[in-house]
Amino acid sequence: MFDSTGNIRIILIEEFRRQIRRTGWRIFTFGVPVVVFIAAFIVPIAVDAFSAGDVTDGDHIGYVDNSGITDSLASFPGLTRFGGLDDGTESLAKGDLKALFVIPVDYVSTGHVDWYRKNSGLATGDETSDAFRNVLRAAVADESLPPELVARVLLPADYTIFTVDDEGRPESSGTVQDQIVDAAPAFIFSMFLLMSIFVGSASLLQSVTEEKENRMVEMLVTSTSPVSIMFGKVLGLGAAGLLQIMVWMVAAVIGAPRISSQFESFSSLSIEFSLLMLLIAFYLAGYFVFAALMASIGAASTSVREASQISAIVIIPGVIPIYASGLIIPNPDGTLGRVLGFFPLTSPTASMMRIAGGTTATFEIILGLLTTIATGVLLMWLSARVFRAGLLLYGQRMTIPSIWRALRQSG
Repeated sequence: MFDSTGNIRIILIEEFRRQIRRTGWRIFTFGVPVVVFIAAFIVPIAVDAFSAGDVTDGDHIGYVDNSGITDSLASFPGLTRFGGLDDGTESLAKGDLKALFVIPVDYVSTGHVDWYRKNSGLATGDETSDAFRNVLRAAVADESLPPELVARVLLPADYTIFTVDDEGRPESSGTVQDQIVDAAPAFIFSMFLLMSIFVGSASLLQSVTEEKENRMVEMLVTSTSPVSIMFGKVLGLGAAGLLQIMVWMVAAVIGAPRISSQFESFSSLSIEFSLLMLLIAFYLAGYFVFAALMASIGAASTSVREASQISAIVIIPGVIPIYASGLIIPNPDGTLGRVLGFFPLTSPTASMMRIAGGTTATFEIILGLLTTIATGVLLMWLSARVFRAGLLLYGQRMTIPSIWRALRQSG
């Protein structure tokens, strides 16, 4: 099958060097660590600086109560009550407050509260409104309620989710935050895979097609076989992809703990070693399949333009599971997830979505991985055959009948 492993190694090294010299590969590979570094170290410093500049020494929230519903409340830390609107707005203008709320006389019947801010802009994510909403809840609670019941008014429930199997046996799935944390690594890996496919596989497609156009392949086939050429190119691309993911993992190990510590929901973010290895395996298998597919397209195409048009279509299946994640993740062992998990072009991302959803069908996940790898090997063999057939049909448009005839002649 191989005329010389040395030839494969030479082509592998040359293709690897070609990949890492590409500007797009370098930007994509090292751009992710830069973004992680900014999110981990620069953004917190900037947020702290802006937060410190927004409010001077003093209470953050002020309010005016014209209804009297807060008269029975004890003082809240960081909350100042003003006797009138003018005093409150004056303090807000000086920067002593982050927000001022005015409770009108008819609040109980209307539920309306006036919110004063110094800065304009979208207020949806402003935490001051949520903080003062809790004050209002405590204010309208019956004075006879003990403190622990008032606490439940302010924070009604913290849900723990249980999954019930077909036999009615419940099993705890943790909280909603736990499920988000568990799903994050698989979802991130699937997004990285898609981005790598768009960048890496497209460059391999261009490489194969350009070498056919400039007749460089005619020099290569005089010293090695088409199978060795295709394997060397795809393995070189795979080595570049492996280096890429190693760079990202180093950045994640350094930056992820600091980023997750900034968000209470992700403070417990972690990934088991076995899960990490499985995700890396799917990443490399998916990368290999699409690289082999791009090599086949490049071998069958007569120009870079024609190859690019075809490749844009065949990449679509890899994106489908991401778009269908809203259906797959909530029901990872459903029909849709299982079907997509066994189709080689959708299996990598679909299986990652199933893992993100907490699938229990480990056997199906492993089988999907093996199917993907086997398909990659088959596509590699096919790309070599198509590549050889393309040499026989040089200058001709490669239709399916002509490819089939050339494959038979090149056998």
